[in-house]
Amino acid sequence: MRLLLFSLLLISATLHSIGQQKINSPKDQFEKLASTIPQWMTQFDVPGISVAVINNGAIVWYQVFGKQQLEVPANEKTLFLSASIAKPMTAEVCLRLATLGKIQLDEPMAQYWLDPDIAQDKRAQLLTPRHVLTHQTGFKNWRYMTGGKLQFEWTPGTKMGYSGEGFRYLVRFLEKKLGKPFNEIAQEVLFTPTGMQNACFTYQEWCKDRLAWSYLPDSTWSAPRKVENALGAGGLRITAEDYAKFILSVMNDTKVSDQLREEQFTVSLNQYEHCKKSATVSEACPRNIGFGLGWYVYSFEDEKVIGHTGANRAERALTVFSPETKNGLVVMSNGYNGNHVIYRIAEAVGIHPSFIAIEKPKK
Repeated sequence: MRLLLFSLLLISATLHSIGQQKINSPKDQFEKLASTIPQWMTQFDVPGISVAVINNGAIVWYQVFGKQQLEVPANEKTLFLSASIAKPMTAEVCLRLATLGKIQLDEPMAQYWLDPDIAQDKRAQLLTPRHVLTHQTGFKNWRYMTGGKLQFEWTPGTKMGYSGEGFRYLVRFLEKKLGKPFNEIAQEVLFTPTGMQNACFTYQEWCKDRLAWSYLPDSTWSAPRKVENALGAGGLRITAEDYAKFILSVMNDTKVSDQLREEQFTVSLNQYEHCKKSATVSEACPRNIGFGLGWYVYSFEDEKVIGHTGANRAERALTVFSPETKNGLVVMSNGYNGNHVIYRIAEAVGIHPSFIAIEKPKK
């Protein structure tokens, strides 16, 4: 039988299995989950959690738990740092611009932006937005890994290598070509059309008292830094509800061409062997897995699952959905141990078990 991303029956069965009474209605099921999440947060010393559940193409549950910072409760307007789940949103901006004809995915970015570190390397002339979205730039994740300078480890388009620097490069290209800051671009083509009123890629005055602080492993709190220049790879401040609105727009609207949307959910370079080495449970890896355009694609035998994880300092985040069932989940935390709660939530709401087996924290 085909597994649904979110089956309310599976929620009931899971909650029953952890010692709760069996529940008979969706409302009761979410109420029980709402009482269980704080218990997990206490168990793993996680200060704040924001959760949005999508079922049949609609947001059916949005809850925020815990603290925004010491002595400040989190609420539905608290903005969590999204870590790397910012990347699919940057990719969406790029695909919408391509659909509008303002950029092309296969155009060389060097005409508009050329990082001084690689200006003398002929391979810089090859870099395209598509290389960034499929993580085939040839860059390490961050330039501090190569002595503080950006450099190629291989020729663009020949190998997959996860890179936040690639997304930073893409953002600079878009800003140079379109002549405006990336946050303004995102506001025009994504935030406003999608009704996202609680999202920003750079510091905005309206968000200063709404930012979740990071709760570090030594039990200290760290204020979020002011991001003056958009990274694209991270730095997105957002609520789980607004991120869920973004997922709904990906699944439902027509702002991206059918061809690009199909490419977005098609594996570019198969990462099956890599998955077997990195997954928590290697046997869960599907034979076809890897990056599409900005999203990671899990082609399980019974269902295609689209997702992305995020981790940076004390930021932990997960976004996952099925374009077939139109079900999905967004969870964000401001605690270093957040994943221990996030993946328990994912299990409780019926996320594909093989996805969880691949991505859940290793013990």
